[in-house]
Amino acid sequence: MYKVEWSDKMEKLIGPYHDFVCEILKFVNEEPKFTIKQDSDIAVLVKKMQAMKKDECCNYNFLDVATGTNLKKYICDLKYEGIDLLEKYNDFINNYRNFLSQEWRDNTIYSKELTNAFEYFYTNLIHGKIFNDTIGESNAIREFREELTLESTCPYCDFHEMEFDIASVDHFIPKSRYPLLAIYPKNLVVACSACNDRIKQEKLYLPIMHPYFDNLDEYFYFSYKNNVIKYELVDHISIKDREKVKNFFELFNLEARYNKHCKKKLKKLKEEIQRNVIKQIKNSKDITISEVELKIREEINDQYMNILKEKKIDPLTKLRLDYLKQMNEGDLSDLSMYIANENRTSSIIITNLFRV
Repeated sequence: MYKVEWSDKMEKLIGPYHDFVCEILKFVNEEPKFTIKQDSDIAVLVKKMQAMKKDECCNYNFLDVATGTNLKKYICDLKYEGIDLLEKYNDFINNYRNFLSQEWRDNTIYSKELTNAFEYFYTNLIHGKIFNDTIGESNAIREFREELTLESTCPYCDFHEMEFDIASVDHFIPKSRYPLLAIYPKNLVVACSACNDRIKQEKLYLPIMHPYFDNLDEYFYFSYKNNVIKYELVDHISIKDREKVKNFFELFNLEARYNKHCKKKLKKLKEEIQRNVIKQIKNSKDITISEVELKIREEINDQYMNILKEKKIDPLTKLRLDYLKQMNEGDLSDLSMYIANENRTSSIIITNLFRV
């Protein structure tokens, strides 16, 4: 919902994943080349890798990882694909944002062997000591997850304040359908487990907004009328952007979730405004309705500024800010009358108590 700025630390932690994949796929295109599977192929491959490790002119970083892990088996499998996987990978990476906008398509049918290889990269390889020692971090993906869960809400829903133990790394474009992106850094988004594991899962609706590239919150606002929370699109946005927002809300089931869980938050916010204004005008006998309304607007503004400071940190800031803006732009006469009557009633009760 809020844009996540891609920081230097994020790049340092998992940016090397991209270079690592490029090295492997470049090597897949080189000798030895396999066509018909033979039991001796892995031994031939390992011998080639060991020779390259001794070559001072060789600048491949993946060799120690490949010879020290099961990576060599999956590299061997990729050599049987018979296509230029590096070209295909770079083509997807260069068109990643175009893919999200449906301006570029990937119609590749990926083999089971290729899918298994890239699943191994994510599930096993990047968590291993040999891999992480090679790229320079003790456990880069874990630190990446930790970095994005500190004082942060879920970038998809803004509903959950993320904690390390209950947040997960989502493949925005699902790796089960597009395995080449299994460890592509910009495809890895830290999100709450509700959005990732229970709601989104392997779904993807295109075109769509992406939290690394788009300020989704600038394209819509929440409204709260007749006890229903809705999202409304801002004026003057393109048809394509309208589709992107609609698909984002549908993918994460946001409108239904907000209506089920968040209306009480708005009710409490309004009640807090009422209480604070009543305290401010307590025992003011001659206060007018206009003066009460002015106090309400001042309180709304104070609440707005306080919530704005916690944007992306406290849950539901977008919803609460939009609600306060809606209140401030709306008719406050009924609320002003209610507060004025509450103040008068309170004053009468206090006066009668003193008379007794």
